[in-house]
Amino acid sequence: MAKFKSNVSLKASITTALVSISLLSLLFSILSTTLYSNDKNSADATRFIKTIANIITFNAQLPLSFNQRNGLNDFLTTLQKIDEVSNIHVYRVNEETKNLEYFVSFNQKGVPPISPQFDKIKQLSNAVFTDNVVEYGVPVLDPSTSKHIGFVYLRMQLASYNDNFLSLATYNIAVGILISFIAFFTSLILRRRILSPINTFIKDIKDLSYNKNFNTQVSSPQLTEMVPLANSVNAMLTRIYKQINKYTDAEKEITELNQNLEEKVVMRTQALRDSNQELLDALEQVHQYQSQVIQSEKMASLGQMVAGVAHEVNTPIGLGVTASTMMSDRIDDMKSELESKTLSAKKLGKFLDESKENTQIIYRNLSRAADLISSFKQVAVDQTADTIRHVKFNEFLHEIVMSLHPTLKKSKHQVIINCDESLEADTKPGPINQIIINLIMNAIIHGFEKMEAGVINISVTLTRNQCQIKLTDNGKGIEEKIKQKIFDPFVTTKRGEGGSGLGMHLVYNLVTQALNGSIEVESELGHGANFTIQFPVNNIYVQN
Repeated sequence: MAKFKSNVSLKASITTALVSISLLSLLFSILSTTLYSNDKNSADATRFIKTIANIITFNAQLPLSFNQRNGLNDFLTTLQKIDEVSNIHVYRVNEETKNLEYFVSFNQKGVPPISPQFDKIKQLSNAVFTDNVVEYGVPVLDPSTSKHIGFVYLRMQLASYNDNFLSLATYNIAVGILISFIAFFTSLILRRRILSPINTFIKDIKDLSYNKNFNTQVSSPQLTEMVPLANSVNAMLTRIYKQINKYTDAEKEITELNQNLEEKVVMRTQALRDSNQELLDALEQVHQYQSQVIQSEKMASLGQMVAGVAHEVNTPIGLGVTASTMMSDRIDDMKSELESKTLSAKKLGKFLDESKENTQIIYRNLSRAADLISSFKQVAVDQTADTIRHVKFNEFLHEIVMSLHPTLKKSKHQVIINCDESLEADTKPGPINQIIINLIMNAIIHGFEKMEAGVINISVTLTRNQCQIKLTDNGKGIEEKIKQKIFDPFVTTKRGEGGSGLGMHLVYNLVTQALNGSIEVESELGHGANFTIQFPVNNIYVQN
């Protein structure tokens, strides 16, 4: 397992992610709602002032044509019930000078009159917003000749629109604060529900490993995904305990044998040949027992790996929890907008895209957790099994590299895939997945040690129902004495630093047993490493 300089708290990550995503979503919602409300208020005000102006224009045609001010004044007086309308001017075109002259006006109660707007009336063909008012000017045409006979100037107050805008902003802020509190308390509940059984499980394993009390069983965590791991740990502990008992019995037997041997040497000087033969037999048994002791120590070292495996499972589970929580919050937002009838097709489409992405993240990380547990079980049992299915190698390799993104993003190392998109075949994807992941991680941990930017190239070829996968890196290479026994169990250059020496042994078993294939390694110090894997496949599909 790789050692990283810094650790990430899953508790803090859950709280930070929930609150951050909630705040960002609310901020975006508030900004978009505010902008939309502002634009809508402007559009409504423009439409309203134009409607009033058109009505006044229609009613001013005849009074302007026949110079009848009284009738138009009476009509304008009826607009007092519309509080938003503050000032109205009607100008008449002088037939001799062609200049505008004041005709009639209207001022809302409590609103002071304003000076004639002769100079800018023609510039108000579109509504102009200034501070808390909007101004608009429209020409009046003679219904018989269609000539300009005057203009209508209209000024309207925006106080009611601004009040609505402020009310909406205040409501959005209050809702944002409420949802932030809900997100925070939800994160606390999720933290307690998910992390508590995992932390208890890890503590039990650490205590067991420290005290070397292999005659106990760890309690199964209250999470379905962790039950297979707990069962595997308990099975391994049982095997370790049995091996330790065998070692103890053998040690006692050796001690008794040595004592008897000394007595026989003193008492049977004459039977030296028989005693020597017995001694040789005893020594042979000693060597056998020593092999058993070594095997027991190897099994005991597996106990130290359990804590690391449990720690690795935390990361994909945490990512899955984060993605599911974010999707839950977005569903609540969509439900709220649907109930308030503000849900648009664009927002719905975006929500569907985000939901698809979140489900893919959850699926990938849960699959990754399952693969970690499966890999640990395969180390304990030293065998693997998988089902055959149709595999598109280009997509499959990219999915594997994507699952390693949390590790790769912490460095500048690159994984380059050279695979034709048309290569397809029926094979076992599970073992291939584990093989590629183990080889990539082996290159990152060992090959790229003290390197800033390493490169791993993966290439695939299919010929005559045979698949060949080559994985090449530009790392520091492998020493000859390590290369000769690289696939043996417990061979590692990271002894005491977290390395168990089982990774390449697992790769060898997966290639030779699960895939019924072969694996070769070529490497020199300073020139990287090249792993060549070849195994049979069924029903090769190569598209032209």
